[in-house]
Amino acid sequence: MYDDLSDLAQRLGKYMAEQCTDGLPGHFGDELLDAFPDETRETLKGALAELKADGLVELTPLIGPNLPRVHTTYELFVAADAAVTGHDPRSDSAMLARLMADDPELGSVQRLEQAVDWDHRRFNPAVGLLLSLFPDGRYSKECQADYPTRYFLVTEDEVVALRRYARSHST
Repeated sequence: MYDDLSDLAQRLGKYMAEQCTDGLPGHFGDELLDAFPDETRETLKGALAELKADGLVELTPLIGPNLPRVHTTYELFVAADAAVTGHDPRSDSAMLARLMADDPELGSVQRLEQAVDWDHRRFNPAVGLLLSLFPDGRYSKECQADYPTRYFLVTEDEVVALRRYARSHST
């Protein structure tokens, strides 16, 4: 995790990343109070605010519950996955970007997954990081629970963006 986060924020971020077993952003709420019984509502709110400040979660205040609704982001996986899974989503996404640039047919996310043969927990954060390379209309947004998207439309513009991304994010 990031060094500027408090110990509680780091533990909280790691916990949420571990709970997202499919590698997709998750939702959390008051169940975090049960997961961290030695912490108060106020200390958890402060730790969540730290995570939000670094772009690792989005928070939605609600009337009634003790904690805001928490939606994790792909950046949480970037911060936590070295410790949680032993993989680096940025390096993984660079590898996927290279594959898609070399073979635009791998814009089918299911084909891309078959090409690398990774489990969903490793694969989905890497795919999620690539979404920002594609403008609206160049990736599918249908509601489904398997992948961040089902399909990328890889044209010449995206090939250039994918190659540049792969170069700048390879280790």
